[in-house]
Amino acid sequence: MFKKKKDFAKHTEYNPEMATKKCNYTLLNQQYALKNQTVLLGDSITDFFNYYELFYDFCKSSGQAVYNRGISGDTSDRLVERLHDNVLSIEPKNIVLLIGTNDISRGVPLSVSVQNLEKIITDSKKVCPDVNFVVEAVYPINESMRYRSDKRSNKKINEMNTEFFKICQKHNCVWLDLSEKLSDQQGQLKKEFTFDGLHINVKAYQIISENITPLLIK
Repeated sequence: MFKKKKDFAKHTEYNPEMATKKCNYTLLNQQYALKNQTVLLGDSITDFFNYYELFYDFCKSSGQAVYNRGISGDTSDRLVERLHDNVLSIEPKNIVLLIGTNDISRGVPLSVSVQNLEKIITDSKKVCPDVNFVVEAVYPINESMRYRSDKRSNKKINEMNTEFFKICQKHNCVWLDLSEKLSDQQGQLKKEFTFDGLHINVKAYQIISENITPLLIK
């Protein structure tokens, strides 16, 4: 007997907390957020970004706001679902995207992640033809600090980044790969940047913001 193929297009479900955050972003975009600003988009690594302080000088010099639209636990398919209401409705000037590590954790096939990334980019450029789209390579993890059941590995992350880079080239997006700056000599996320081998601290966010800022259009 053949098992029914899993529908990875609907792979994850939002819990009440995530659904609430998605609705909050929608309301903020409808009533408060300005157009032609910068949006950080992604999962928990974006959600936890100390963006106010680290992008303060950019905001002051450019007159732009930087809006954080990260949701912890997000996967590429959920970004496709909430892209318009949480991001494109305010027609941002810059989109900085980091997504993919949770796809690996949840066993989403790489081909599906690639398709979702391409849809996020193409949908964004349909609504905002002049958007400056920056895609970050998925950050390495420190495998020695992760629990054994974690499906993530730096090998899988590197494979994902290889395919994501091809999509960026195809659609003329900016590719930002900070893997070397965040890794030790063994290719592992530096221990001084993380408490759990995955999530990062402000020391890492400093490096990330310093590399993102020159890529943003004012």
